[in-house]
Amino acid sequence: MKKSIISVLVATGLLAGAASAEPVTLKFAHGWPTGAGPHADFALDWTKQVTECTKGDVQFEFHTGGSQLGNFGKLEEYLRAGLIDVAHGLNHFPRNRFNASTVIDTPLLAKSAHANSNTLWTLFEEGLISESYDGMKVLALHAHNAGMIHTNGKAVRLPTDVAGLRIRTPSPAAAIMITALGGIPVGVPPTETYEVLSKGTADGTVFPWEAVSGFKLAEVLENHTDAGIYTTSFWFGMNEKSYKSLSAEAQTCVDAASNRTLVNKMGDYWNKWDAPGKAQAIEAGNNIIVLTDAEKAVWTETMTPVIATYHDSLRGDGGVKNVDEIYARAQELVVKYQAEADAKH
Repeated sequence: MKKSIISVLVATGLLAGAASAEPVTLKFAHGWPTGAGPHADFALDWTKQVTECTKGDVQFEFHTGGSQLGNFGKLEEYLRAGLIDVAHGLNHFPRNRFNASTVIDTPLLAKSAHANSNTLWTLFEEGLISESYDGMKVLALHAHNAGMIHTNGKAVRLPTDVAGLRIRTPSPAAAIMITALGGIPVGVPPTETYEVLSKGTADGTVFPWEAVSGFKLAEVLENHTDAGIYTTSFWFGMNEKSYKSLSAEAQTCVDAASNRTLVNKMGDYWNKWDAPGKAQAIEAGNNIIVLTDAEKAVWTETMTPVIATYHDSLRGDGGVKNVDEIYARAQELVVKYQAEADAKH
C-alpha cells in the first residue's frame, strides 16, 4: 500500500525531489562561424564544463554567426531582453557599448592575449570598468593578441603607407588610428570582411591572425604587417535573471568555469587560433612583413597624438570620466601580466 501511494505521488509530481527535474537548456549566442576558434574551443569547452559539472542539468542551444540571434550588433540587446541566456560579444559593438573597457583598445597598449585579458579582468574586479555591465552577469572579459594590418596591393611598413587605403576597422580606436594616418575606415561587421575585400570595397583590414583563418581571408589578402598596434576586447556574460534562476549548485558550476579561471585560458586559446591564419597566409604565398626596430619606433612616435585623440573621444562621446586612471592602471597591469606570459612560454 505504502509503495503504491509513493508511486502515485511521484507520477503526479506531488513528492518533491522524487522525480528528476527536466534539464535547463540555455540559449548561447555569438557571431562567429562554428568552425572558428571562439566557437570550436571557447564556447564548446565552457559549455561542456558546465554541463558535466551539473551532471547534465544545464545544457545549451547554440545560435552562431549568420543565424537570427547570432548577430554581434544585437547580442547585448538580446541578452538584456532575455531572448538569449548567454552571449559572447564585442565591447565596442555597436558603438558606445562598454566604453570604459575599450581603453584596452588604445593603440600600442596591447601585448599578448594573456596580458590583455588579465588586465581587463583586474580592471573589472577593481571597479574601474564595471559600471556599464550593471544588470548583466559578467563571466569573463578578454582581448586578443596584439593585432595587425592586412592589405591588398600596397603593403604597409610605415604609418605613411596607410594614406589613401580603405581599411575595414573593428573598433572606434582602430577607426581613429586609420583616419589619423590618412586612411579611410570601412565600418562593417567582421562577418562581412571577406565580401568587402573580395569586391574591392576595402583595400585591407585590421585583425589578429585568428580572423584570417576564421573568415578565410588569406584568399582575398596579399600583405600582412605584424605591427602589433591594437587589440579588440570582448565580453562574455549571462542574462542576470537566467543566472539567478539556476540552482545554487548550477550557479557554482557556472562560476567555476568562468571568471579568472576562464580569463587565464585566453592566452593559449588565441595562440592556438592565430596559428592557422598565419599558416594559411604562408601557404597562399602572401607577404608577411615583420617590422624593424627603427620602423617600430616610427609607429610609436606617430601613435602618440592618436592615443590622445582616442582618449578624448572616450571622455567626450564615450562618457568615460576616468580614462586617465584606467589607462595608467592598464599600462601597469599589461607589463605585469606580460611578464607572466613570457615566463610561461
